[in-house]
Amino acid sequence: MWVPTKNKKYGVAVYNWEGDTRYALPLEIGDTVQILEECEGWFRGFCIKNRSLKGIFPVSYVCIKSCRVENEGANEVVTPLEDPVVNEVTLVLREWGHIWKKLYLVSGSNQAAGVLCDGPNNEHGE
Repeated sequence: MWVPTKNKKYGVAVYNWEGDTRYALPLEIGDTVQILEECEGWFRGFCIKNRSLKGIFPVSYVCIKSCRVENEGANEVVTPLEDPVVNEVTLVLREWGHIWKKLYLVSGSNQAAGVLCDGPNNEHGE
């Protein structure tokens, strides 16, 4: 039976999960999730980046983080209680991660490696 969560409201995915079950919410490492309910090793919730897509995911794939909850219930707002600098660095690293992943997967590893060597201080002294 699904039970609304009281203390476990916000978390970060620590593993990729393709969501190969019915009603699943696929997760990538670093995705932040708002947790709505819990049931026997599963959470039900949504990714902060796409609040309209709700689904279930394994409890063990998420690290619970401290947060502040306002308007508890159907319209609750969850705010992480982390240092703003940590939040900003995390957002930048996530953005870079997506860019590098696209560059590597779409363009091939040779172009991704070339980006690292381009510029005035590359190994060829150019």
